[in-house]
Amino acid sequence: MRISVLTDESGRIIGTMRPIEPAGSGPTHVRMTAGAGQKVLEVVLPEELSHLRSLVSLHDTHVVEIDGQEAHLVARKVMRQGV
Repeated sequence: MRISVLTDESGRIIGTMRPIEPAGSGPTHVRMTAGAGQKVLEVVLPEELSHLRSLVSLHDTHVVEIDGQEAHLVARKVMRQGV
């Protein structure tokens, strides 16, 4: 599944959005708009993360890296204190 990700210039995730299924007379197209120093990118949500009920946890655990024309979710490196 592809998701939309709002990032800052360093790739830190600010917002996420899954594709939505139109319901009744609800909106059929919803999108995020980037502000200054931000980008909205489409990334593939890896299978191992597809179980997440909320994508908010990605904000703390992943960043977005751009490789050529493709954007990818990458696990954040955890820095241990005192090392």
